[in-house]
Amino acid sequence: MSVEHDVAMELSSELIRLVKKVEAVRHHSPRVHPGLEPSAYPVFFSLARTGPARVSALAEAVHSDVSTVSRQVSHLVGQGLLHKVSDPDDGRAQQVALTDVGRALIQRLQDGRGKWIQCLLAEWDNDRARDFSRDLHDFADLISTEIDLARAHGEDIPELPPTTREDPA
Repeated sequence: MSVEHDVAMELSSELIRLVKKVEAVRHHSPRVHPGLEPSAYPVFFSLARTGPARVSALAEAVHSDVSTVSRQVSHLVGQGLLHKVSDPDDGRAQQVALTDVGRALIQRLQDGRGKWIQCLLAEWDNDRARDFSRDLHDFADLISTEIDLARAHGEDIPELPPTTREDPA
């Protein structure tokens, strides 16, 4: 079963609308810490999910370049939200990890987001919310697969459907 083009176009329009609304919320939300820019949230939350990581691994995880992530990490270290630790696999290398202050801030952000989403979805039941969460997760996985395939081919994300590309050997 394949999604019809008009349905895909409608979904595309709604996704653009959603991204713009999320950006507007992000822009108008109060800062929870003076040293944490919203642009660094992906790095910050990635470390919360995965634990200590090298800057290069963080850059890959958040789909950004190493120099940008390195600047963000340096700033977060300076703010006391991250600290450097030895890489257990290579004592010459370093990883970055959340400090206790960073972990507490993550918890505050997650709790606040959870309460906000709970208020937004006041008219939904748990099943509807779980279905929506599952669908968002699946869609994000599809996008991640596209990004990974493009990287493997040394390409940008194509305008063509993914089935027109050959899988990497």
